[in-house]
Amino acid sequence: MKEKGLRLLLSLALAVMLYAACTAPVSAEEAEGDDAAEQLHVVLDSAGAKLFTFCGALHEGDEYIAQDNALYRIATVSGSSAIAERIGEETMPDVSWLDTGEAQAVFADMSVPAAGNSGSDTDSRKLIAMYVTHSDESYVPSDGTQSINGQGGIYDVAREFRDALQAQGIDVILDESTHLPHDSGAYRRSRQTAERLLQKQPDAIIDIHRDGIPDQSEYTCTINGENASQVRLLVGRSNQNSGVNREFAKEIKAVADKQYPGLIKDIFIGKGNYNQDLSPNAILIEFGTHTISKERALESTGLMANVVSTALYGPQTGSASAEGASSSAQKTQSAEKTKGSVSGIAWLIIAVVVGAVIFLLAQTGGGKAMTRKLGRNVSEMTGGLMGKRPEDET
Repeated sequence: MKEKGLRLLLSLALAVMLYAACTAPVSAEEAEGDDAAEQLHVVLDSAGAKLFTFCGALHEGDEYIAQDNALYRIATVSGSSAIAERIGEETMPDVSWLDTGEAQAVFADMSVPAAGNSGSDTDSRKLIAMYVTHSDESYVPSDGTQSINGQGGIYDVAREFRDALQAQGIDVILDESTHLPHDSGAYRRSRQTAERLLQKQPDAIIDIHRDGIPDQSEYTCTINGENASQVRLLVGRSNQNSGVNREFAKEIKAVADKQYPGLIKDIFIGKGNYNQDLSPNAILIEFGTHTISKERALESTGLMANVVSTALYGPQTGSASAEGASSSAQKTQSAEKTKGSVSGIAWLIIAVVVGAVIFLLAQTGGGKAMTRKLGRNVSEMTGGLMGKRPEDET
């Protein structure tokens, strides 16, 4: 009897947590800043010259770090156009160690024990987690369409990126869960995937995307004589980790600018959350746009693997990255911050569960009304795979 009661309690807790995922406080910011409107915006500078194109929700106060590190802030948004004012130049991390012959020695002095030697496997491992929020994203020239109802062409890019990182001696977890449909609930659904991945305590977590702007010339580039795609980095400013997320993105760009000038197109700091409140070293990477060939994006994955490996773990030694790092990105992933993130998530879940129960009771009075509302939200969160949709109700 006690066992049956415990199972019932756990089932109720899970159901409430699923509902809470749809009504948690961050959802308001996600709906407003992440996926609410994938409108195309042309952003101009104060003199009327075109700066960049952005597909998504754009807000006053969003910031933009251009390829030359000029810093802009969105001043006005009107329909499909916006004005950005230059407010200075972004201070970038010092990566001069990439130019010196002493870099290898510096990193060697900071190395941690290899697995199997003194020290724990957890301390010596290199681990990166990846997932795909917009599972349908595809490349028209290669996939024949920009959206595939399942695993789109973006998964080929994610797998190639994973393989390239693994070739650097890095363990990579690529969660291939789909989060369809491509709507305002996609980030809420992928949040569960990100939380599951973070239980493995990776050094970084990456959400793989491609852009949706029509002009492929904004992404086409040639790196080391090979046709490739530029890469855009996105940081959400609506979370407590925004500052360190931004520093992580800047570290990646600074390393890329040294290793492969022109590879990083820019960094966009938007009002959205992008689930980056879950980890200090979280980043959203866009490999090209839907009008570019997938082959160009695939070419860029190997370059980005070298960049991310160097930014997180230091320069190469032989076929694998040297252990340890002197970069600011490595400093942001200390054990204390990792434990703090995990602890914060746990307390957030507890608070949300309690709040969700109170909210449900207050809104519905309990009983069948609460059950119906729970079913609708679970259905939304899972893309209709679970729960009862409104049209299914009698």
